[in-house]
Amino acid sequence: MLIKEKLKHSKFSDSQRIVVDYMLKAGPKIRNKTVRQIAKETYTSSATLIRIAHKLDFTGWEELKRAFIEEQDYLSSHFQNVNANVPFEKDDSSMTIANRIAVLEKEAIDDTLALIDWGAIEQAAAIVDDCPVVNIVAMNNTIAQAEEFMYKMGRIQKRVIVQPPSGEGLYNGTILDPASCMIVISYTGETSNFIRWIRFAKESHVPVIAITSLGDNTISKLADLTLRICTREKLYSKISWYASEASISYLLNVLYSLVFARHYDQNFAAKVERSKKIEKGRKSSISIINEEKP
Repeated sequence: MLIKEKLKHSKFSDSQRIVVDYMLKAGPKIRNKTVRQIAKETYTSSATLIRIAHKLDFTGWEELKRAFIEEQDYLSSHFQNVNANVPFEKDDSSMTIANRIAVLEKEAIDDTLALIDWGAIEQAAAIVDDCPVVNIVAMNNTIAQAEEFMYKMGRIQKRVIVQPPSGEGLYNGTILDPASCMIVISYTGETSNFIRWIRFAKESHVPVIAITSLGDNTISKLADLTLRICTREKLYSKISWYASEASISYLLNVLYSLVFARHYDQNFAAKVERSKKIEKGRKSSISIINEEKP
């Protein structure tokens, strides 16, 4: 849940609600406001602001303010010219629809790039690189991206298992293998089966990497590392999951690339050599595609 939603829906005392309403109305404008200034402008006390922070599980007001401003800055950036849920209308031309989808996917990638925690994703790459087996858990609509990641990783001799939503990995033990790690893709972060699997995995000391939306959710709280994806789509009222699909694909491509880069020369040489042997005879009439002859 976003901080903005918590502020709207949590129960507060009358004096706390005055401060909360002030925050929601002012938004990022509270950036340079001190505790005393806000307390004075809302006719409350500094203690009231601190209690609000504690109620939302922050250590203090400054931590809450910083997180709230970062969230507000994110929500006001990108997607100004296209609606992530309804990017085109019924009377739009083919060219208009094509252009709007192009803009939406570019915005989703820019959005995801802005959300990357570099320390977290580099740590994730190290975990994936070090584990002999990588389990990736996804729903039906994200299995395609998970499988693309699996195929790419396979080209550099990394074993990735895409676990079906049925939970077969619990029966055959691959999810519980202490030598493995788990990547969980969940837009809401509240997929009940995945939450159960994460708990089982953590009991076996399996590191868990979550790929999920912005804000607090159960999966991000359980995971060892969380990588955030573009968070713009409604659960149901949308034409398709264009933005989250592009965001997940981009983030997995970045993760694959960071793993590749950890042994760049070795991976590049091995991948090219295997491709030459396995894909021998491939050719094209287009010069830009054909390999240069040695």
